Amino acid sequence: MDVRALLRNGIRQFRDYPQLWFTIAVAVSIVASFAFMSSKFLSIARDAQDQLTSVRIGALQDAFSPLAAELWDQPDVLRSYMQRMQTLNETIVDFDIVGENASGWAVLLSSVPAHEGATVFRQDLLLNLARADTQHSFTVENSQNGTRYFYTARAVVSRAGVLDGIVLTRQTLSAADQQISSSMQSAMVMLVVILLFLLMLFFRHARIIDYTVLYRKLHDVDALKDEFIAMASHELRAPLTAIRGYAEMLKDATVDTPTRALSIERIDISAQQLDALIGDMLDVSRIEQGRMKMEPVDVDTSAALSELSDIWEMRAKQKGLTLTRELTAGLSITVDPNRFRQVVINLLSNSIKYTNQGGITVHTSVQEKAFVLRVSDTGIGMTEAERGQLFGKFYRAAGSDVRKESGTGLGLWITKQLIERMGGTISVESIKGVGSHFIVTFPLSVAAQKNG
Repeated sequence: MDVRALLRNGIRQFRDYPQLWFTIAVAVSIVASFAFMSSKFLSIARDAQDQLTSVRIGALQDAFSPLAAELWDQPDVLRSYMQRMQTLNETIVDFDIVGENASGWAVLLSSVPAHEGATVFRQDLLLNLARADTQHSFTVENSQNGTRYFYTARAVVSRAGVLDGIVLTRQTLSAADQQISSSMQSAMVMLVVILLFLLMLFFRHARIIDYTVLYRKLHDVDALKDEFIAMASHELRAPLTAIRGYAEMLKDATVDTPTRALSIERIDISAQQLDALIGDMLDVSRIEQGRMKMEPVDVDTSAALSELSDIWEMRAKQKGLTLTRELTAGLSITVDPNRFRQVVINLLSNSIKYTNQGGITVHTSVQEKAFVLRVSDTGIGMTEAERGQLFGKFYRAAGSDVRKESGTGLGLWITKQLIERMGGTISVESIKGVGSHFIVTFPLSVAAQKNG
């Protein structure tokens, strides 16, 4: 199996279905929660088992200790009782009565006769506690080779109050531990099965979410299409109506020369509007399909902006506006010259269209080794909400001062796409009723950076 191909396929799945991250987060949370709760349950179960064992053996020794005192002179009978108790309690491994001699603690009597006389090791503290307090039993835990053992001691006191010996038992909880471990393993198997089932459900859920998102997108696209068709129909109808009207007028042979010239000029303007509208539609298609070609070269910004502002200065004057140029010479950027021209034309056209008095300023500068173009106007301005949607496709503000101007809502979207595809950025600063500032930045060309 190709591990790299498998990894790439997994990455592609996460990229195409981001809901899988939610699925993994839920699955990990379930596993972590189950592991935490299982650990707590295991701890509680073991503590309860340990406590129960301690209570049971303590009760057994509490009952056995007086019996041992009574039968102390009958070791065979006492041994038989010890053997019977060990048989009835499977957890008891050793059942001894120990006493202290000159060399330490030794087994006096045992359920296993072979243990009698053997020395008791490593239980001095427990036995000393039992000898010091003859009314209670004491238990300690010890592990040997991975198996837990409980040692419990209780003093055997004669009626005369003399310490005859100490009952010492050793119990193992290996069977209980194994049962708990087996239960945990079974629970883990069930957890894996449940997780696999949940992953299937989550994957299905992720696909359903994708279908829902896709449906919403299609619904939005459908609504956008209807809006675009309505807008395009209106924008196409206006220049076509003008062209037809003036064309009909030109058919009249009695039309004087000035009127004929004006009609031809209006037909030309309407044709330009149609050409611009069709060009915008084609640009949208090229951008969305990735077919927008760029041929970047070094462009002298001062020369390019001077040429364009000369052309648009006349249109500004026709509307009673001024167009001021504040250009820094010697700046060049690496862009597609035709697309850069289109960007500037869109910004100048937009500023002139929505400015009724005052003027437009075209300013260039260098900031942090980047070329900055600022197109400012004293127009109608925008609210914060309008600025947030300004570069959206087909977006036009709802105000009457905007709606009375023709437009498709594509110009600034196309402008932003072109700028970003040439490695630049665009932003806007605006105050409603005061004006707007469009700021475009491009990296300086290599030659301009060297000269700088």
